[in-house]
Amino acid sequence: MEKITIDCIIGIDPGKSGGLAVWRPNYKTEVLKMPSNILDLRQYFEYITSICNPLIFLEKVQLRPDDIEDNTGKAFRIQKMLADFEILKTVISVCDIPFVLVNPMKWQNTLKVRVKGEERKDRKKRFQRAAIDCYPDVKVTLWNCDALLLLHFGRFVLQNNFEWVLQNLPNQIHYKIFDAKK
Repeated sequence: MEKITIDCIIGIDPGKSGGLAVWRPNYKTEVLKMPSNILDLRQYFEYITSICNPLIFLEKVQLRPDDIEDNTGKAFRIQKMLADFEILKTVISVCDIPFVLVNPMKWQNTLKVRVKGEERKDRKKRFQRAAIDCYPDVKVTLWNCDALLLLHFGRFVLQNNFEWVLQNLPNQIHYKIFDAKK
């Protein structure tokens, strides 16, 4: 199997109020808002693959039973988000970037930031504080804190549970990671 050196880690929180967080060794961590048109990311991904070899940690979007009960407006928004999520995965694949789908509970439990039954507003504020602790040189906001924590999760599992990363990569591609330390 082909071995590739990963020298860029990207965390993506999909959705119209989400974002991307990009970490490269010896560079300032960058954050970008999720564009309204997901296809606009293709140019950015082509640029990033021209300068480095990224690995993406993409938050998995799923429809929950409570998303469709008693609220057709919410169900419509969720269906739109699911469609955009599929487009995003396609754009990432077309750009030939390896990615790992991450369930929200997985990254939140791994980073010990999950609190059951917490209100969304309180959770987002807490996530923002956690992201500030991890990336004090970044202007952490409510729109980018999940992406930064996904990025941090990616860096953490690459160092501490590499087998999980390998098991969750499409096609079981093997990667050689260098300098993915904090």
